[in-house]
Amino acid sequence: MIRRPIAILPLLLLAACAAPQSSEPMVAKVPAAPPGGVWEVTAAAEADPSASPLTSPYLGQKMMLSADVAGDPAGRICRSPVYQGWDSAPRRVLGNSPAVAAARSDSVRPVLDVSCGEQPFGAYLSQPDGSLMTRVNNWVLTLNRVPDVPKPADPVAVTLLPASPPEPPPVLPALSPQTLVYLASYRTEASARKGWAVLAKASRILAVQKPMTQMVDLGKKGKWVRLYGMAANESERATLCRQLAKLVDECGARNRE
Repeated sequence: MIRRPIAILPLLLLAACAAPQSSEPMVAKVPAAPPGGVWEVTAAAEADPSASPLTSPYLGQKMMLSADVAGDPAGRICRSPVYQGWDSAPRRVLGNSPAVAAARSDSVRPVLDVSCGEQPFGAYLSQPDGSLMTRVNNWVLTLNRVPDVPKPADPVAVTLLPASPPEPPPVLPALSPQTLVYLASYRTEASARKGWAVLAKASRILAVQKPMTQMVDLGKKGKWVRLYGMAANESERATLCRQLAKLVDECGARNRE
């Protein structure tokens, strides 16, 4: 039996960003059409409000999901995205975030799943108002579609004129090149903050930033707090990890971002 692509509510760009892992059973996914257009992170809520209040580095980030290219809130770009759709309770995408109302809902919503090659690239929960929600580290993000640039109205013709050449496509906003960089893991949030203070003294790149953390449950290994920084591009990412080489062992580990 041939499965046809499902129609997803206008959906987009984490999952930099992979969605939080869940112990719930796997769900069937079917091919889905990309939503297209440019999307912007318009709101960010801390999933764990017990941490010190921070300003999300993802606010204002613009990204797009089309047949040829996909972005994510961390600024990554995939040139060969694959889109799938499935239905899910919000917590499977947003995590168990008691401070986020949408995550507490039991209403099943459409989800757009994005992968790049064979790697997870993002999962976006469709909302009734047309927005998308996703989870990146300790942030629950809301994305809204950037309105398309309207075409100018055609003038009223009073004489027959030669056909006008086609208009060039609108210029899309440039995608931010920021890259999330894993630094180290700590047992507590307080230890992670102290670790940041030490690392920031050793790196001029971190010295002008604020720390970002994510609590992860590794089962038998216990709960850990992962510490992250940001780099402008892959070159700065490599420079940052060289600056911290004597202080941390796994700087830049891709499987922890």
